[in-house]
Amino acid sequence: MVTRQRGLSKDGLIARMKEVAARTGKPRVTRAQFWHETGIPNSQIARHFESFAALVRASGLPDQYERKRIPDERLLRSMRDAFLAEGGIVTQARFERIAVHAANTYALRWGGWRRAIAALRDWLERHEPGFPLLGELRAYCDRRVRLGPTDRAAAVGRRYGEPLRFRALEHEPTSESGVIYLFGMVAEDLGFIVEALAPEFPDAEAKRRVGSEWRRVRIEFERDSRSFQRHGHDPAGCDLIVCWEHNWPDCPVEVLELKSEVRKLERV
Repeated sequence: MVTRQRGLSKDGLIARMKEVAARTGKPRVTRAQFWHETGIPNSQIARHFESFAALVRASGLPDQYERKRIPDERLLRSMRDAFLAEGGIVTQARFERIAVHAANTYALRWGGWRRAIAALRDWLERHEPGFPLLGELRAYCDRRVRLGPTDRAAAVGRRYGEPLRFRALEHEPTSESGVIYLFGMVAEDLGFIVEALAPEFPDAEAKRRVGSEWRRVRIEFERDSRSFQRHGHDPAGCDLIVCWEHNWPDCPVEVLELKSEVRKLERV
């Protein structure tokens, strides 16, 4: 792995991109791969470039990195799906981890993160007036409204999974956050020691007991395994997907389905 550095200049970022391209020998350097090789977060790239693609172009990589403008409707649908999966509006940092497109793409397209969310609200009012999070989106865009925890739950329309009643968790996870919480409850039972959680892909680094040895493993948490594909993650940057439900038969990454593991633990 390339030595990680922080606080690089524009020229420094370009140099690191060229270094990663030469090191991997692959025709395309993905966002996830660049982070894995360098440890440079999207926020640092955004200080000097309008997008990750702009960094790629500035590095003189092949024309195949050029992308057509993403239609507004596709961006808004992706944002809608990300918020729905999380059960509410998320921060830009959280959005970077779970969404297909970078948060900076939305900020540049609509002139800021709040304006992007306002664009989503307007689009949903026209096309999906029954969207369950529309009340929260309206409240978020109205700066005069300040929701407390109870009001926010009413605006969102709190969603619960099927009854689970496993240890300290009453319902099945309905989001990635629920999967992370459940994994924390059973990690020791399953032979894992978590070393670090990260805001970027992959979500965690851990050690896993294999026989009498401990092996390092990079973990990405998802509500269901196919979300890994929907979020555009690079399989090369992850060793294990931990999810509630495994619904991707051809997944190229090992999957740990917590639904199955919980059933085993309930019988112990």
